[in-house]
Amino acid sequence: MKKLITGFLSVLLLMTGVSAEETPAPSPLPEAGKETAVPEEGTEENGTTEETPEPEPVWAVDVSTDYAVLIDADSGKVLFEKNKDTARDPASLTKIMTVYLAMKSLTSPSQEITMSKEAFQTYDHNQGVLWIQEGETLSAKDCEYAAMLASANDTAAMLAEAAALSQDGFVQRMNAEAKDMNLESTVFDNIFGLSSPGNQSSAYDIAKLTRQALKNDAFREIFGASGYTIPATNKQPQSRPIAQDCELLRNGEYSWEEATGGKIGSTKDGGFCLAASAKRGATSLIAVVLSEETADDAYHDIVRIFEYGFQNAQTVTITAEQIGTRTVEVRDGGKHVADVVFSADSGFSILLPKDVDPDGLKAEIVVSNESSSSPERITAEVQFILNGELIGSAQMEKKVVTVKQEETVIEKSGGFRMIFDYACIVVLVLVLLLPPLVKFLTSLQPPE
Repeated sequence: MKKLITGFLSVLLLMTGVSAEETPAPSPLPEAGKETAVPEEGTEENGTTEETPEPEPVWAVDVSTDYAVLIDADSGKVLFEKNKDTARDPASLTKIMTVYLAMKSLTSPSQEITMSKEAFQTYDHNQGVLWIQEGETLSAKDCEYAAMLASANDTAAMLAEAAALSQDGFVQRMNAEAKDMNLESTVFDNIFGLSSPGNQSSAYDIAKLTRQALKNDAFREIFGASGYTIPATNKQPQSRPIAQDCELLRNGEYSWEEATGGKIGSTKDGGFCLAASAKRGATSLIAVVLSEETADDAYHDIVRIFEYGFQNAQTVTITAEQIGTRTVEVRDGGKHVADVVFSADSGFSILLPKDVDPDGLKAEIVVSNESSSSPERITAEVQFILNGELIGSAQMEKKVVTVKQEETVIEKSGGFRMIFDYACIVVLVLVLLLPPLVKFLTSLQPPE
């Protein structure tokens, strides 16, 4: 299990594509994103029934954009969506993949990267840059912060070349990574987020990408930073402070204290887009909006979406200590040959509707093939029970401890001890009986 295995409930699974294995729980929220208003049917004067027009959807959250999604950061479950799978221009949200993939590829944050002549010629020097000079050297960490916070194309070019030798090679790796993440509406043709029919993604894909990237501690730190300072370099004697472009994370009109990270971007054709994370209590959420007309719309919409999630959901954590452990003795022919120990390596976070009492949630360890003589066949899962109903499960960690050799030694030592005991008894008997026996035998001899 990973550090946090989560989200077994369908109570907040507002999508129609929920797995059939998930059990509905009480007080579910509306279907993800929308409710449908059904008007009454009318009749015409001639008595025939007039056709009812297709009802307009009524969305659970009133947002300006037509492309939005909200997911639980722990489980990835969709809590709200509006055309979540429609491919749109992601603008510089593309750099979420650029920075994340560079982090995975480079040796360390302190790795030095020098702006090459080739990289220097791959971007527009009039916008979206920190004016890094050809031959200037920065650390990988400096480049990553600049590319994320300031959406700097020059440092993004440096990262791509350092990670894959060329931008074309890096773009290929971006698409391979997208495929591995099952980002079905995503294709990249540049590392910057420049408008192009070949650079597309959906709100849901960006949310899934962000969720995966946030599992990386270094990325999470950058994504949530309000600013950063690049120290002096071989070409620049002065340090360069960088402000966070996403105004959720810095003082100002759109500052929001529950935001834990964010990236904003825009293009002339694609409008404004925003990906952000937020946390309230134990609940962590990720929201994405695309194709907003203004930055103001993007900020207001994303906060509305977050508020919807926080007002309707709660995260309940069951710790590994609460789950406990279970040990199964493995016997072969009556002999104790092994112990199979089941445990949880971390806690579980489970999403519940706000109006559900978390005290009704229990965890039980259920073992399969407990009587098997083969440790490999014995498995266990922790089952989560809400008010008597199974709402989810997860496999437990298994450790096999063999005891066959130890028991064999005990058996052998026990056998030797038994033989020794019998020998002692025989010697004792002989010692006790020898004098009378000698006397008796002597009496049997005829007198001289």
